[in-house]
Amino acid sequence: MKKKSLCSGLLSAAVLSLALIFIQTADAGYIQGTRVQSEHPSPFSISISPDGNTLAVANQSGHSVTFIDAKSQKVTGEVAVHDQPESSVFSRDGKTLYVCNAESDSVSVVDVASKKETKEIKVGDWPCNIKLSKDGSKAYVCCSGNMWNTVDVIDTSRNERASVIELPDYGPRDIAISPDGGTAACICDTAGSINRAVCFIDLASNKVVDRRPIRHSANLRSVVYSPDGQYVAVTYMKPKNWLPVCEAENGEVFTNNVAVIETKPHGKLAQLPLDELNNYDGTPYGLAIDPQGKYLYIAVRGMHRVTILDFDKIRDIMISNTQEQLDSYTDDLDFVNHYLVQRVPVGLGPSWLALSPDGKYCYVCNYFSNNVSVIKTPL
Repeated sequence: MKKKSLCSGLLSAAVLSLALIFIQTADAGYIQGTRVQSEHPSPFSISISPDGNTLAVANQSGHSVTFIDAKSQKVTGEVAVHDQPESSVFSRDGKTLYVCNAESDSVSVVDVASKKETKEIKVGDWPCNIKLSKDGSKAYVCCSGNMWNTVDVIDTSRNERASVIELPDYGPRDIAISPDGGTAACICDTAGSINRAVCFIDLASNKVVDRRPIRHSANLRSVVYSPDGQYVAVTYMKPKNWLPVCEAENGEVFTNNVAVIETKPHGKLAQLPLDELNNYDGTPYGLAIDPQGKYLYIAVRGMHRVTILDFDKIRDIMISNTQEQLDSYTDDLDFVNHYLVQRVPVGLGPSWLALSPDGKYCYVCNYFSNNVSVIKTPL
């Protein structure tokens, strides 16, 4: 459904139905509730305003953004954008939303109060992710189209493309800004490469200052900094022959991992398995870490759940092991039990997730269920 046909249906946004279903999960006391049911299909990503009061859901096939009041968990409006929105970010004051329209090669500027698009900014091929600088003066847009290797920089005071950061690899999929605002980590999912990489960018010069390959990696999807800036974590899949039994029976050829990388020069890299021998986390996607750096949350699209990891334990593993020892854990399908906290069932096909500013709630987009799940976290 394109933009013109969508506009005629926007009046129905006010009557979007709400499904209030609570499920108490075992042990850790998580609460998962399917809350918001949208008539526009494929909610792909979710972002949250700086004050934690407003959620924005990018509906990939609906070519729209749905706004939700986080406290009442009710839909407050919807706005038509352009073709295949895949990511969004709020301005620092929460008044503006920037939306990546992948198929339209543009970024929509949306006024949150009026729920209207005020401008469309043309960028590079297939913009799929967007993040703000620490001071909010710039927006960094990953352009991941075929044979494309740039991050476009938008000046948010003028809402215009101001510059371009060129990367040594193709297919930038996601970007994270360091807590001090000086550096960005960009994951490049270069087609055909078996050693896809994280590029570290000095944001003062817009130059790549370090490139850290992840051996035998594919389908890099999300990257996040730890709150202290000492680590980045990356979700990805690993093509290989050593597989969980249940995955091999299903004809899969990947295992599922999270890479944790020390950000200091020549730092260690751990390729940590998410799979067990008889259980696997098919297609890990969106990633988030709480403000205290205690828990890592991963949307597992192929298994319809969110996997929660103990980041304190992962940090201990990084500190207490040599690089050679860390390399030996990559194929150990019992090793995930050292840092696994909980696997929480959600809706179908969770793609991206977002944490409330205090880390107490995790909001998850369910791509195939056309709804949002809410997880009460351990914090």
